[in-house]
Amino acid sequence: MLSALTALAPLGTDIYLAAVPSMALDFSVAIHDVEASISYFLVGLSLGQLLGGPLSDRFGRRKLVISGLGLFALSSLGILFSEGLIQLWLFRFIQALGGGLAMVNSSAIIRDLSSGKAGAANIIRVMQVMMIAPLAAPIIGMLILQISNWNNIFVFLMLYSLILMLLFYRYLPETSPMQASGNWFSNYFAVIREYRVWGFIASTCAAYAGLLGFITASPGVLMGYFGLSETLYPFVFGFNVLMMVLMSRANLRLLGRFESSQLISIGQGMQLLSSSLMLAYILLSEQHTLYILIPLTMLFMGSHSFVVANSIACTTELFPQRAGTATALIAALGFFSGGLSGGIIGYFSDGTPLPMVSVLFVACLTGIGIRWITRCSGCKKISSIT
Repeated sequence: MLSALTALAPLGTDIYLAAVPSMALDFSVAIHDVEASISYFLVGLSLGQLLGGPLSDRFGRRKLVISGLGLFALSSLGILFSEGLIQLWLFRFIQALGGGLAMVNSSAIIRDLSSGKAGAANIIRVMQVMMIAPLAAPIIGMLILQISNWNNIFVFLMLYSLILMLLFYRYLPETSPMQASGNWFSNYFAVIREYRVWGFIASTCAAYAGLLGFITASPGVLMGYFGLSETLYPFVFGFNVLMMVLMSRANLRLLGRFESSQLISIGQGMQLLSSSLMLAYILLSEQHTLYILIPLTMLFMGSHSFVVANSIACTTELFPQRAGTATALIAALGFFSGGLSGGIIGYFSDGTPLPMVSVLFVACLTGIGIRWITRCSGCKKISSIT
């Protein structure tokens, strides 16, 4: 159930990617205007998690999960009755706000029930199952488009959240073992004043900026620049997700031999290599082909689990009494970075892959640089799984 809850984010962003051209036609706007709804969704996720983290530490996980899923379902209904682009943006933001309130509890619940390498392994397992969502979501969206219109994509999201809400209401006990003292600001201040956490935050933000920047730009790049059809797009997109799943399994196996901080470094090395090669290829080659670009994006996307799962595990290990707040901060800033990167790519969009690969490269360098400056590579040793 935690994997299904965490899957709200990739479902919310990926399921309607193939429908972006159709939605732009219906709303009589440009494709990048509809793509902007992804950025609004990511900003809403960030805010929802920032609010939800301290609330879950104080009032418990269960209430936040159920209420957040309810808000997600109601706003999905609102999207169905949107008559213009502004309404679409507004309801997408509210939808993400509810999703953020619910999603932020996943890692916190894991930290309530396990810690150390066991906690890191459980986070990776949840992410493994969750990664099926970005693989399945575009295909589900494409199938819905084949038999109906884009509106029913949001009917699917509404039903998905309602079913989850009922399951959590029935089967989720309260797992929070303690209530954090102090108000929201003091809880967040207790997290941000720990200098070691900023390397993990920067690493997560860079990974999400790359991942969500690619997701936001992919309809325009793959269908617009390279001319893929709505039918082929989900499968080419799915190659990247498949790589994420495989690398997540590798991450889980390597966790028994390496510390989480070492695996973060491995992931960032893959990011730097792939983004550098992508940027060089786009700048130096006059003719671009997916046969070269897609393997490089696959390597970049595959590094996501190495960086994010281990960064979250190290962060929650530093703050056992404020796991909800710490998780909220790192996840919210990650999704905000993704929304920001998507907005930057859209602003500089010139119809080529150059803005996308440039943002991926700059994000990678920024994450590595801040992590090196804050000297976070020395994440404390974590006891082995017993």
